[in-house]
Order: sequence, then structure tokens, then C-alpha cells
Amino acid sequence: MAPKNINELNVLLQARHIKLSKKMKLIAFFIIDQPQQIALNTLAVISDDIGVFPSTLVRFAKHIGFSGFAQLQELFKVQITQSAVNYRQRITDVKKITEGEISTSCANIFHDITSRNIIATKLLSEQIEVELIEQSVQALCVANEVIVCGMNRALPVAIYFHYMLNNLGIRCRIVDSSSDEATLSHWFNETTVLIAITYNPYSSVTSQAINTAKQSNSTVILLSDTALNPVANLSDYLFAIHEAEVHTFRSLSATLCLAQAICVSIGYNQQGELP
Repeated sequence: MAPKNINELNVLLQARHIKLSKKMKLIAFFIIDQPQQIALNTLAVISDDIGVFPSTLVRFAKHIGFSGFAQLQELFKVQITQSAVNYRQRITDVKKITEGEISTSCANIFHDITSRNIIATKLLSEQIEVELIEQSVQALCVANEVIVCGMNRALPVAIYFHYMLNNLGIRCRIVDSSSDEATLSHWFNETTVLIAITYNPYSSVTSQAINTAKQSNSTVILLSDTALNPVANLSDYLFAIHEAEVHTFRSLSATLCLAQAICVSIGYNQQGELP
């Protein structure tokens, strides 16, 4: 039976990901990472972007229960038409992202970056499961200690969490590249919460921290780019965030918006102002 909505499709892809062929995994990752492209582009354009034949996309759709690629694509079209952003405007916005002219002028680069990040944060606000935020906030508020881990591009988000949580009076420390398995095993227990931030290519340090946390029965909050992250199944709370890609560089604005929302919510929770 074919998935009835995007959430069911994402759950199915995550469950079957390990058993998929290399090309099928590329398609699954693209579907989760670039939903707006799936909704708005043709079969030929999508297959070219992924690097597979159109017939491979059709076979993939049938493999997961659809009659063809058009039926799979319809799920994404329905989601866009039901979203808060007007469908016609969404098409215009996505075309600006995928077909926009690259300019080296500082003014154009600035406006390009801000406009793309606005779109990314709008998508986050439309697709986020608010219950996940609430549950994550509750877990952090009752934790004896919070460990934060984010390497490379994810490091600024980790530093932000570390700064905010310490200022909120929550005992917090941050994992760095020198933190080995033995060190981590002493940090984690059932009263500890790990906030892990990682993007493709996924940091081995962060993956190790997640594995060690789960072995110690710690709670894991994972912020990543896709539910197909190899360690996503180990998380208790998973946030899959689609960041803007600007001149081949991925942004962090949507992830930082989520991080700020979590931290501010903790502050209100501590004052008894959250339900």
C-alpha cells in the first residue's frame, strides 16, 4: 500500500533505507532533502539532478507502493497547495533558488542569501512537529546534565546551545574532537540528555557520541538534514531540517531558529509559563 502523506513516506523510506541499492538510496535522500524540487520539477529534471535515469525513478516509486512517479509526486504537490505560502508564489520562490543568476556583487549576494533563508525558515515553520519541540524542552528541563555535540558546520549551533543552556542554569558541556569513547562513557547516564547536530557528511565524532549515549540509556535529541541519517534511528527526538543552499554553501539559519525556539521555551518553562 502506498503512503498516504509525506510523513508516512518519510517513515517508510527510513525503515527501508538500509536495504535499498546505492541508486535507490540516492533517490530516497533527494526526496527527503529536496521536497520542493520533487513537487515542482518534471521527471526528467529530477532524475538529472539526482544522476539517475527517469525509468529508475519510476521503478523506485513502484518499489515503495505507488503506481508510478506521478502518484508519488502528487503527495508533495498536495502539501505545497495546503501550506501557508501561496502555491504560485512557492513556484516563483523555488525557481529563484534553482535558476537564479549567480552574481558576485555584494548587494546581490546579500539579498540572495537572505531571500533563500527566509524560504528555508518558512518551510521549517510549516513542517515542524510542535509536539517534538515540547517533548524536547521537557526532557532538557528535567535532565541532570546536557551534553552538546556538533562538529564542523554544526559547531556554531552546538556553541549556541552550550551558551544558552548554561545561562539558563542547566548544567551543560560540549563535546570536542578530543573527546574519546572512554571520556564520553563517563559523561552519559540515564539522567543525561545529548543534543547532537550533524549534517551530511556525518561526523564520526557525533555518531560515536550518539552511540555511546544510547548505550548509557541517555535521551538523544538529534538535529540533522534528513531522517536517513545513519544514526537517526538511535534518536528519541529527531528534527530533520532543510537548510537553504546558497552558492553551493549550506546555511544554518533554520537550525538556529529551532535552537533558539527550544532555548527560549526552556526559559518560559522554568518560570511556569508553558502549559
